[in-house]
Amino acid sequence: MAKGDTFSDDVFRYQDAYSGREVIRLTDYFGHSNHMYFTDPCWYNGGKSFIFTSDREGKSNLYGYNLETFQITQLTDLKRSGAARPGGCYSDANNAHYYWWNRQIIELNMSTLAERVVYEAPEGMEPTGRPGANADGKYICTRLAKAQKDDKAKISFAYSSFRDQFYAKPLSQILRIDIATGKADVIHEDYCYITHENTSPVLPEIMTFCHEGPWHLVEQRIWGLNIQTGETWKIRPQDGQDIAVGHEYWFEDGETIGYHGFPRDLKGEHIYGHIKWDNSEHVEVSFPYRSVHFCSQNEKLIAGDGSPAAVFSHQGEAQPFIQVFNWDGERYVGPRVLAYHRSTFNDQHAHCHPRFTPDGKYVMYASDLTKYANIYLVEVGDISDLPFLTEGMSPKHT
Repeated sequence: MAKGDTFSDDVFRYQDAYSGREVIRLTDYFGHSNHMYFTDPCWYNGGKSFIFTSDREGKSNLYGYNLETFQITQLTDLKRSGAARPGGCYSDANNAHYYWWNRQIIELNMSTLAERVVYEAPEGMEPTGRPGANADGKYICTRLAKAQKDDKAKISFAYSSFRDQFYAKPLSQILRIDIATGKADVIHEDYCYITHENTSPVLPEIMTFCHEGPWHLVEQRIWGLNIQTGETWKIRPQDGQDIAVGHEYWFEDGETIGYHGFPRDLKGEHIYGHIKWDNSEHVEVSFPYRSVHFCSQNEKLIAGDGSPAAVFSHQGEAQPFIQVFNWDGERYVGPRVLAYHRSTFNDQHAHCHPRFTPDGKYVMYASDLTKYANIYLVEVGDISDLPFLTEGMSPKHT
């Protein structure tokens, strides 16, 4: 297979044993396939197609998936680079996808599949973030961190360096890169573990980033950044509050940020909230439901991924379901079960990272419920038809 080749995987449809909804497995190959991280733009072709990563023929590449034809198009022809897998963010303003590869930010033209190098990281600094274009497509915002020296042999696995990075507090920089010229400016730097830099899909000058680490140890998680002035500010300030928050994401209005959280001592009920980028219109409610990630297009309907599957009963109770919650004006009602994902969450390709299709009619997610991680689609439909999640819930359809 090569760049530009088109083909189809066997599409498999089945009825979910808990909700009765039809689930569509979109990919099927002897290698992992997963869509972009849930905060990263991936939809193109008027929302009819999405960009995903797949391991095929011993290499990881970017592919496009057309949901109308179920046709897959290979977008890149990358040579294997260790365990690296390409990701990145699509820019609707430029009809281009931007991704890191071998210390370079590559622009992939989605019309011609031509690629060009936009920027190369300097020696001593490691590319650690996603390259996201701002709303008007003039700049890429991404991050670098000072390379950490460690002569001790270590095996790498999911989140293996999470705590180490938090305690190391490396020099981290957020860059604004001119897409036309490649000129890079450091617009914010700090000795802190920084991740989750997300540009607003509507406001060209506004982005968010986070101070990363174990949530209950992070003093202030969500930050705003003006990419022109370098001004930073706390979003959903945590000063003097015994609450941990995170997994912030932009609503489709490009002004509102959703998040969830829990008490720092891990006891008590969770919360879900949303707030404007300037800390106005703050709404935060008790939310006694747990998921690793939540997503939504607005405050009205939220999808969560529950928890990793407990394959054997002695591993304890798990809630490996795509769940939905609707806002009734005062509280979130749910969870209702949309699909049984049974994913292990073993590394990013197997995290469900549910996200709505642009028309809001489906939830897309990844799961390694079979031998490899694949991408699935399930229709939302009338949520009043969906069963509520109950303790020890059993399949209703066999």
